[in-house]
Amino acid sequence: MKDETTDDPAGRHISHCSTCGCEMDISAMEPYTKVVCPGCGHQERVKCELGNYILIGRHAVGGMSNVFKARDTTLDREVAIKILNEDYSRDEVRMKQFEHEALITAAISHPNVVKVYTVGKEFDHFYIAMEMVSGENLEQKISREGAIREDELLPMVAEIISGLEAAREAGLIHRDMKPGNILFDANGHVKIVDFGLALVTQGGLAKADEIWATPYYVPPEALDGEDEDFRSDVYSLGATLYHALSGKPSIPVETKSSRAVLKAKEKIAPLEKVAPWLKPETCHLVDKAMAFKREDRFESYAGMEESRALANQVVEQYGAAEPVRSHERTGRRAKEKIVVGSLLALGLIILLVFFTLLILKKVRDTGEGTAEFDYAAEAGLIIEDTSGYSPEVAARIGKRFHISHQKLQKAKYAEARKGFTKLMNDAQVSEPTASWAGVEAVIACLLDGDTSASMASVGQLRKHMSERGVAQDSRLGMLGAQLASPGTISKPDIAPNAMRVVHMMAVALKNWQAGAFDAAVPWFEKVSKQSLPEGSPLVVFRDIGARYLADYRELKPLAAMPPAKDIKQAQERLAAMQISLKKLQTKGRAPSHLGALQAMLEKQIEEFRKIEQEALKARQKKLEVPAYDELLPQFHQLVASSKFNEAAELLRKAKPAKGQQEQRDAWIYLTESAGAAIRKLEQRMANEGMVIDMESVDQTTYQEILAAKRGGLLLELDEGEVFLPWAKLKPESVLNLYREVFDLTVDTLEGQRLTQHAVCYAWLTGIQDKAKLAAEKLSLVNGNFKKRWAKAMEALEPKP
Repeated sequence: MKDETTDDPAGRHISHCSTCGCEMDISAMEPYTKVVCPGCGHQERVKCELGNYILIGRHAVGGMSNVFKARDTTLDREVAIKILNEDYSRDEVRMKQFEHEALITAAISHPNVVKVYTVGKEFDHFYIAMEMVSGENLEQKISREGAIREDELLPMVAEIISGLEAAREAGLIHRDMKPGNILFDANGHVKIVDFGLALVTQGGLAKADEIWATPYYVPPEALDGEDEDFRSDVYSLGATLYHALSGKPSIPVETKSSRAVLKAKEKIAPLEKVAPWLKPETCHLVDKAMAFKREDRFESYAGMEESRALANQVVEQYGAAEPVRSHERTGRRAKEKIVVGSLLALGLIILLVFFTLLILKKVRDTGEGTAEFDYAAEAGLIIEDTSGYSPEVAARIGKRFHISHQKLQKAKYAEARKGFTKLMNDAQVSEPTASWAGVEAVIACLLDGDTSASMASVGQLRKHMSERGVAQDSRLGMLGAQLASPGTISKPDIAPNAMRVVHMMAVALKNWQAGAFDAAVPWFEKVSKQSLPEGSPLVVFRDIGARYLADYRELKPLAAMPPAKDIKQAQERLAAMQISLKKLQTKGRAPSHLGALQAMLEKQIEEFRKIEQEALKARQKKLEVPAYDELLPQFHQLVASSKFNEAAELLRKAKPAKGQQEQRDAWIYLTESAGAAIRKLEQRMANEGMVIDMESVDQTTYQEILAAKRGGLLLELDEGEVFLPWAKLKPESVLNLYREVFDLTVDTLEGQRLTQHAVCYAWLTGIQDKAKLAAEKLSLVNGNFKKRWAKAMEALEPKP
């Protein structure tokens, strides 16, 4: 329905009923309010048309604003319209904050940050038009699912880190990172939203005028009213991950006051205590991000991404354990399905013993070749029902099992796998013996520490069971499904027959390879204590189980160590781990886990060294801080060479004398903005050229640009290519190129930002008259620029 709202001479908002045309005063109504016509009783929505946008439905409700779905009538696309609610629309501070959100969000161009299209005012309400994200947010996902699996969450974290890094590069911190502000689009990609509380830091520290954030995720320094930097966002992201991975916030829900929240944040339980199913590398990522002291957190987003990538690599290699929320349900369902099967298994045990005794009796009575009949006897210790086999076939099968188990004993796991796989695929080996051979093939892969081979072997086993008609709800069927799942096996229904030890070994190895050592050890203990018939080839598993228990005893005290206090303690622990590595008796997860612990220690040692180096540099810097006046000549040389970013970085190190701070800040502002203009040209034209006249300072004219390179342009000459640094090009030509490449209209936020960069470049390169004219035009539409430009010009004006 098109909105027919008009204003009358008294300033009222008037709408007319679409049914009877009756006049309705809707001045007091909020946008998208449903009203009843006083004339005919017809109900309809009013104040639906805001500029080029028509509201079509509510999307979300917040404390300061409401978000609506809307249709962009100009570009025919669906957008989200964020409208400051009535109370805050009358609050000048909130209105400025709302406009501030639009400007700073628009300054970030990144696929993981929600795009802002425009900002406007209609019906005395400010609104922001932004990208519509159709999926749910992380808060809704946690509410629906509880704890999120780490293999699902860790890839998302990479996108969150990338979006926050883009904000940091724009000189911003978010200040309200929480699950509700992490959205997912239709393809599952992350979109960070709501920069309403963001602070402009210009890469350093900034202090907020007020605390307005969610207690569970707010960093301690914000509660103390201290300066904040990007590490404050790191903390909030860490607290968000803590909630998502464990299923509950890091501090009690009932915590209310700021003091109580701050105190609770000092005593947050390590993530591994709350969510023991997580990998140590994942817990390290979150715990370090949530360090109470800012200096103990990640030093950069690159460092945080490195830690996330390590955790993700470990999860991909060894699989993710299922959060506790699903374990109990899985166990109950499995138990309900196999009650009837237990009675059948008892009968199979009796048959197994009967046929084993028959074979042994025949050996004693006939005195025939003992080698053949020994293998037949061995078959009787493995095959659940030998009645369907001739003595010759049973002997052959027994011999092949015997050889494969010998390969296991000698740690020739790849050869053992081949032997068991051939037994599984042998048409003469009936069920369930063939499927148990397939389980032993999986065991051989797990013993070899080969995760990809084990998953392939599991796939072959499940395909075989499907073709042989093995019921999915049988013990074997459920074991196949459990071996294929990415999590641990918590409550298996162990077979009571001769293959009991094989079943327990498969469960133990699956849990061990998933990194759930505590869930694996009880099964290894049962295997190592299992009573088996004399001469059983399955005795090999008792020996193997003992090796894993020995490795567990070696690993446990190392994994339980708290973080090292200093570099000496870390180095001592690293040396102890290297000794332990030589003592390990198993492949796969044990050495890999110890390697991860070593990597964490090496990282700690590196951090200790960095801290020592930074402390030393800080002491030296404190003693030898260069004076502002001393660096000015070098600064102007860098500006003359168009090395604007280096010039800004140089002045940041300077110590201004009394009365020089504002001048230094003005120079930094101008050079950073000019540097942004050059950087954007280099990025835009990195792989493309342009036919345009470019004049050098020696008055040579070039008619074609081949590409932009770091520090200048690659130009075309008759005799070949030539590279000219920016300082060798006339500033007028550079500005002309800038205008050709970018739209410098001041009607859009992006155009205003690009124009600001061009103005600062022109002023620094000697085209000051044009710079001032452009600055005057930009000041008419951008109040923030007007204040900053005026302040910079005043600071740089020569003093009498």
